[in-house]
Amino acid sequence: MAKIPAGDISVPVKGNPNGEYFMRVEQPRGEAFYYVRANGSKFLDRMRVRTPTFANLPAMLQTLQGAQFADVPILILTIDPCISCTER
Repeated sequence: MAKIPAGDISVPVKGNPNGEYFMRVEQPRGEAFYYVRANGSKFLDRMRVRTPTFANLPAMLQTLQGAQFADVPILILTIDPCISCTER
């Protein structure tokens, strides 16, 4: 606690963003991609988040074709899905 600087925790945002930005970051399940485009107003034009689980779903669909019903749970777990990442 002694190393935390004094002052407000929240910092007010001044101005409105303009332009676009993207970031790729490696996470335990794979690569995450964030994209933001702003037009200078207080609202964003576009915001896109692509999670690793979302990117792994097509491969999982191919894996499940022709599989036995009893093997489905273990095949799904092979991509280590994060269900909350795909609920959009």
